[in-house]
Amino acid sequence: MVGGTAIAPRRGRAVLEVAVPGGRVAFVERGAGVPVLFLHGGTGTGEFDWGAVADHLSRRGYRTIVPDLRGHGVSRNDEPELGVVRFGLDSAHVLRAAGVPRAVHVGFSVGGNTFLALLARDVRPALALVTIGASAKGDPSKVERIMTGPWPDYLTELEHAVADRPEYWKHLRAQLARDWATNVDLSPGAGAQITCPVLVCHGTDDRVQPVDYAHHLVAQLPDAELWLAEGAGHAVQLDRPDEFVARLEEFLARALAPSRNGARPG
Repeated sequence: MVGGTAIAPRRGRAVLEVAVPGGRVAFVERGAGVPVLFLHGGTGTGEFDWGAVADHLSRRGYRTIVPDLRGHGVSRNDEPELGVVRFGLDSAHVLRAAGVPRAVHVGFSVGGNTFLALLARDVRPALALVTIGASAKGDPSKVERIMTGPWPDYLTELEHAVADRPEYWKHLRAQLARDWATNVDLSPGAGAQITCPVLVCHGTDDRVQPVDYAHHLVAQLPDAELWLAEGAGHAVQLDRPDEFVARLEEFLARALAPSRNGARPG
């Protein structure tokens, strides 16, 4: 850890935070080795979506970095809006604070969309990319349904220390739905700029982003492979944790092999 400030512990681990424009982003580090940066989904938290996976990888030769997106968990947001562009810039601040020039990027839902937008502009920080339930296209016609439809109980009950109103998750959902409709689309040719190895994961029963979104995404990327998790919903890492971790480790072994990526990063 190079920059950042230690704050209250979470599950016995120190939570670090870094100042970002218009807020502060908190993150948890585990282990040592190849760095892996995780981003969670909208209205979730880093530990809820990724804690178990990060624990596992930290025992397998990886240094895991798990932030809360601004406005989520314990990460403060002082700006009027949230979205993938700001989340991506924040993630770069986190890596800089951790003293990490390059990392594996792993993102779920909004986190995956964030990394797609970020790496389409500059792929150099990514050793590899893994997405779950991500998309390279938005759909403004679905915003109203997202904002008024059912939401998973585990997300409506999740506590956010930075919440400033009752049913805070609805506030987050509304902002992210609008951002998804307008800022997720990759412009023509943008996906071709993501030249690192990519594993696109998608549940066959995903009701948030149907499977055709995964096929569309893979078609945009020059070095991508697709894993469809049979019977899984949107959160593959929660619905099929053992299968996901096995796929992730197998992919990383190939993506980080010296023959593909130069000397294995330390």
